[in-house]
Amino acid sequence: TMTCYLKFYIDNILAFQALANKDVTDAKHKVKLPFAIMTSGDTHAPTVKLLEDNDYFGMPKDQITLMQQDKVPALSNNDAAFAVKKGDPFALQTKPHGHGDVHLLMHSHGLAKKWAKSGVKWISFFQDTNGLVFNALPACMGVSVALDLEVNSLTVPRKPGEAVGAICKLVPENKSKNELTINVEYNQLDALLKTTPVKGDAADTKTGLSPYPGNINVLVFKAEPYAKNLDKSNGIVPEFVNPKYSDKEKKIFKKPTRLECMMQDYPRLCEAKAKIGFTSMERWACFSAVKNNTTDAKAKASKTGFGESGCTGEGDLYRANRKKLAAIGVSVDGDGKKENILGIPCWQGARVCLSPSFASTMQQLKSRFPTPDKVKISA
Repeated sequence: TMTCYLKFYIDNILAFQALANKDVTDAKHKVKLPFAIMTSGDTHAPTVKLLEDNDYFGMPKDQITLMQQDKVPALSNNDAAFAVKKGDPFALQTKPHGHGDVHLLMHSHGLAKKWAKSGVKWISFFQDTNGLVFNALPACMGVSVALDLEVNSLTVPRKPGEAVGAICKLVPENKSKNELTINVEYNQLDALLKTTPVKGDAADTKTGLSPYPGNINVLVFKAEPYAKNLDKSNGIVPEFVNPKYSDKEKKIFKKPTRLECMMQDYPRLCEAKAKIGFTSMERWACFSAVKNNTTDAKAKASKTGFGESGCTGEGDLYRANRKKLAAIGVSVDGDGKKENILGIPCWQGARVCLSPSFASTMQQLKSRFPTPDKVKISA
């Protein structure tokens, strides 16, 4: 359909908004869902142009906030000396600070506090190339409400060794310290688990999967405590540094590194009494990132089974739509079949497109097909 991600996201948000307002007659009480987008120095101007050229894809301009992330100085060695640009000893090299800056920007723009005061109860965070996320957000939000979770991470089943962080409950040996439910990055997980009876990032004998669900950086926060916690920290989440070394002694960097932070480390700002949990869904329903070129996608698919490229993202969306229709009784081959496209395994089948305005939830989808048994779709 040649729909860009930004339009697709706005269409989904407006569809949720319309559903929320379906039975609201008083205009003063109609829901308006605010949308904030974090950009970088490289993407800010193109994002503004894309929105302006397309009249904000039907969303009122004042409903959207663009928040531009700054870069931080690069570090050249273990002593944290600043790295300078080649040919100019008076200019510093800079690098992105990480997506944890979204919390800093939510605070500095006053959005967290503004949204909480306006009556917003929950705030959802999602990444920029996962078209399946809106299948899961209503359920994830429902879990947050039902369990009164201050932080809720959407997760998928994870294979041991997969380059995806895992949600873990960290229990300190020192009982005076607090337990913490949080994401542990994949490059730290195996070493951490080797210190436990599990003895590493191993598969569960019954499922063949990791006992620890995979983090996909889709988060739902309770708005009021989120705003308060950002006030206390000024929007800053704990930072770390992850240099790549060129020597065994780990004294020489391959290239300059930087301080960085991650959005999923927000639980470190929460009080000990905060209820932190996760919601797990099948990957086909909620996660298919598009971030690799065909060469890298082929290599990644050979290792993990997931190419995370343009063809897989499109194929996975059609597949999810087929499976949703099959779930309500429509005759359609939900999975279809996998075929190699440029060496990348992609799901192929009937190319089912469901507009967000047609059905933004499964309940709404059921209402669109009163006699699903009379509908048959073939590839």
